[in-house]
Parts: sequence; C-alpha cells; structure tokens
Amino acid sequence: MIPWQVRAAAAFAHGAVGQCVRARGRRAGVLPLLTVRDPAEDPSPDLITARGVPGARLAVVVHSHFPEVLPELLAALDAIPEPFDLLVTTTARELEMGAVDSAGAASVRVFHVENRGRDILPLLRLVNAGLLDGYELVCKVHTKKSTWRAAGGRFAGDGREWRTTLVGGILGSRDLAGAIVAAFDSRPRLMMVTAPGQVLGPQYWGANLPLVLLLGRRGGLRVAPSSLRFAAGSMYWVRGTVLARLRDLHLTSAHFDAEHGQDDGTTAHAVERYLGHLVAAMGELVSSESLVR
Repeated sequence: MIPWQVRAAAAFAHGAVGQCVRARGRRAGVLPLLTVRDPAEDPSPDLITARGVPGARLAVVVHSHFPEVLPELLAALDAIPEPFDLLVTTTARELEMGAVDSAGAASVRVFHVENRGRDILPLLRLVNAGLLDGYELVCKVHTKKSTWRAAGGRFAGDGREWRTTLVGGILGSRDLAGAIVAAFDSRPRLMMVTAPGQVLGPQYWGANLPLVLLLGRRGGLRVAPSSLRFAAGSMYWVRGTVLARLRDLHLTSAHFDAEHGQDDGTTAHAVERYLGHLVAAMGELVSSESLVR
C-alpha cells in the first residue's frame, strides 16, 4: 500500500497542475488560499426574509444549493427535541419563507450567498458576521448531492445514499437527536458529533495537506498530519465555541475557489479537515452510534 504521505503529496501536485491548466496560465483563480493577499472583508450575508425572534440555545444551519432536496432536510429537523433558530443559506434568491419553514423553529432567517465554497464558505460567512454568536450547539446540514461519487473511485455509493447516511446519522430519530444533545450537556469535552462511519483519518488527506498546514499558521493551530480525524461530508452537531474559532482564519470569499465541480484540493475541502484539528485541540469528535445504547 502506498503511504498516505506519498498519496497526499501526489494528490496536491496533481490538483495544482489541474488548476493551472483550467486557469490557462492566469494566476487568478489558482489555489486562492495560497495566492490571494489582503482581500476586502465580506459583508454580512444578504438577508432575504425572516420570521420570529432569535434566542434559542440551539441553532440549525442549512445550506441549500439544491432546493429540491430542502424539504427532505427540513423534515429531518423534526427530530430535534427542543426549539431552535433556523438559519438557511441559499444560492437561489427566489427561495421563499414558505419553502423553508420548520415546525420546531423558534425563528427562521434566510440568506442569499453566491455559489462559491460549497457549504463551507456560507457557514464561515455566518460565523464571521457574528450570526452564530451565543449558540451553545449548532446542527449543520446541507443539500448534498455529490454526483461525482456515481463514477466510483475512493468512495462507495452515490451522493443521495451518502446524504441519507449523513443526515440519518445525526437526525435519524427524536431519540437519536435527544441523545446527542444530552451528551453535549453532560460531557464538556464533547465538541462534535457526526454520523457513523464518517470520522476519517490521514488516508483521506487527498490534495489538502499543504492547504491545511497554511490554515494552521493562519489560525495559530498546530496541525499534526498523522493525527487527522475529521467529519467527512460536513454534516454534524458542533459546539458554537468551536465554530467561533474559525474567525481566527480571517478568510473571505476571495480565498475560496470558483466552482468547477472539484472533488478535492479546494479551500472548502481544506477547511473541512482543519475543523477536525480544531475540534481535537478543544476536545472530542465522536460518531453518533457511540452515544446511543
């Protein structure tokens, strides 16, 4: 078996060459995390519509790029055992309040964002704008399709199956969601909970290790490559204090790659893995089956 260190270096080199080819020799757009210097700060996300008064201790963040999947995610939120504030980021300006309401939501806010940085940049936009300040726990889900998985490769199953696994693993029933919230309440070092089988290690660095090392320098966090553990698929419950630490990265939209259907080697993929190191520095990441008896 090829060591993960060799695979990671080869994947980064291959990805960098591919970006240069797509950019046709132009520096702009190639590995923006490495090349962009001192960009302007992003404004707060554009609020489309809102109802209710925020004030719950739980927040749910839903990123909706595929609005046809949104009803499936909103139905899953019925498992949450107490009221929550719902924040929806969407690339579709026409998304209306009636399409995003949830019975358990004490308040709903819908924000428009550009199609950049997948579900990661929209989350960072909320964090950087202070819109998640004060929440004890945040549940993060998104309308994931990952159509590239249908072609096979390093992951089994298609995007729909993966989404079902991810959402079901953190919101599959009221008992499960209740057990996750109770675990956070009783275990101060618990920082993140994701679905079974989704905590991955250094064999899944892909093309992202150099980018995560740079993020570590930006955020003042030591990154130990051999100890990588992160929540693949980027759906989880997490403490608000963890997300607040993402502000230390000082990232803006300019640091994120333009959308070309990439499946590895972007700033979004790097932040996903950096978050695993951040969680490890603050406490524990577990999968939900360890919390259900």
